[in-house]
Amino acid sequence: MPIYEYECEQCKQHTETLQKTDDPPLETCEQCGGKLQKTITNSTFHLYGDGFYTTDNKRKYLK
Repeated sequence: MPIYEYECEQCKQHTETLQKTDDPPLETCEQCGGKLQKTITNSTFHLYGDGFYTTDNKRKYLK
């Protein structure tokens, strides 16, 4: 499940929550009751290992 980040428009508090992709977005700040806005942040998703790109270091087999 992805982690979504929200910012309150009133108190500027940042909140992170673990949600399913089909869950409705959070709307109310738990601290002040203000309206929450979903923010876009840098992704921490990385693909490691062989075979993701044609330029990856592949094993060279001796013939």
